[in-house]
Amino acid sequence: MKKGINQWAFPASLSFREILRVARKYGFNGIELCLNEEGEMSLNQPLSKWKEIISFAEANEIEVRSLACGLFWKYNLVSREERVRIRARDIVKKLIEVAQVLGAKSVLVIPGYVNVPWDPQSEIVPYDMAMQRAKEALLELAPLAQEAQVILGVENVWNKFLLSPLEFRDFVDSINNPFVKVHFDTGNVLLCGYPEQWISILKERIATVHVKDFKVAVGTIDGFCLPLEGDVNWPKVMEALKNVGYDDYLIAEFIPPYRYSWETLLANLSSNLDCIMRMV
Repeated sequence: MKKGINQWAFPASLSFREILRVARKYGFNGIELCLNEEGEMSLNQPLSKWKEIISFAEANEIEVRSLACGLFWKYNLVSREERVRIRARDIVKKLIEVAQVLGAKSVLVIPGYVNVPWDPQSEIVPYDMAMQRAKEALLELAPLAQEAQVILGVENVWNKFLLSPLEFRDFVDSINNPFVKVHFDTGNVLLCGYPEQWISILKERIATVHVKDFKVAVGTIDGFCLPLEGDVNWPKVMEALKNVGYDDYLIAEFIPPYRYSWETLLANLSSNLDCIMRMV
């Protein structure tokens, strides 16, 4: 397996050149870039910008492994409002386009949410409506992903939707396209299950793995922590990944960076990932 890191672990003020250079400095082989509506990593950057990024990444021997995007919380793929659903689908299409240019293997897709637990103002979508609209969206988007040879990695998140590994497995299978898989997050599972069980059930459907930990006793978004600091059973997780044949990136995701020494965060993440990978 190889070590990757998500862009959100870096201060927002850093340029992509600084991010890639420092990620490589701390031993990460790959990066998960995070696109937004504005700024240097805007969805609307010209093609020349993405070519500049991939050239710099290649020169620094770091792979752009995947793309993520926080906009799916703003634009719910299964929203009650059609204009919001359309915008969410357009974002997925743009992510596919950019990933193809960058040579990224997958893009992270939040399949929509019934509700956002930490936002009391967020809309509430009926579960059955969310299921229907999520399937409709991915059935539309899957052929575009397949044509571009970019995997849509549906992530298990705190969205009050697709709450069990069996349901998640069946949802992915219902799309019936080899370019719709799972972007599995180890820490997101702890409130409703065990990551090693999810891995054993999802099997080859897992395209990408997000690595973070969670303290169950905290029980809120503040419970997320670095790998090895929480309640994830890492020996069992690594055994499960080995048993299902996963031999790709472990991408560390940690938000926000340390307040006073963000490079220490990178050093700790890298060291902890080394320890976890030795458990295989």
